[in-house]
Amino acid sequence: MPENARFMSNNWKDSTVIMAEGTNVEVVEDFCYLGSYLSRTGNCDKECMIRIGKAASVFGRLVNVWKSKSISLAVKVRLYESLVISTLLYGTESWLLSVTQMKKIRSSSP
Repeated sequence: MPENARFMSNNWKDSTVIMAEGTNVEVVEDFCYLGSYLSRTGNCDKECMIRIGKAASVFGRLVNVWKSKSISLAVKVRLYESLVISTLLYGTESWLLSVTQMKKIRSSSP
């Protein structure tokens, strides 16, 4: 069994007590670290949905740009790629995506 296979299993239980400065560290299902949600099991459902929401929010805040006739299509595309897509894909290099999650991400971008 590969070393990281235990991390990805929903059945994995570890009874190791971790102490920091004399205090037990609480075991949680997921937590936010540096703006990304990490799960104990490696599942990234929550992070995937949050990223889609943040990208949709950025897209919506640019409504005046999208409606503007004085901004060229090329500039709009560059803004979309640099602001919306980069928000959507931030941190994805560490995600373990399921097929369903991959479809959600792909349907959120061109």
